[in-house]
Amino acid sequence: MRVSDLQPADYPQSPSVELPRSDAYRLFTNDFNKNSFIEANGDVEIVWNERYKHWEVPAFAEGRKVYCDAKQRYCEQHGSE
Repeated sequence: MRVSDLQPADYPQSPSVELPRSDAYRLFTNDFNKNSFIEANGDVEIVWNERYKHWEVPAFAEGRKVYCDAKQRYCEQHGSE
């Protein structure tokens, strides 16, 4: 499945898709949100994560890991408060 296949919906039913190089997610509440994501990141393949109820982008996995590892090192050094 691809991002273009998702149907935007009002929150809280709106689809949630992970972003690259971040631990954030984009909610698709309207076509503008979806089209902006596609313009910035391409019409990438997505996979449903049943446990966390969001769409994951396998192509972003490496960048997200780098980001999360750096965030973990920062938290270990400076705390997470």
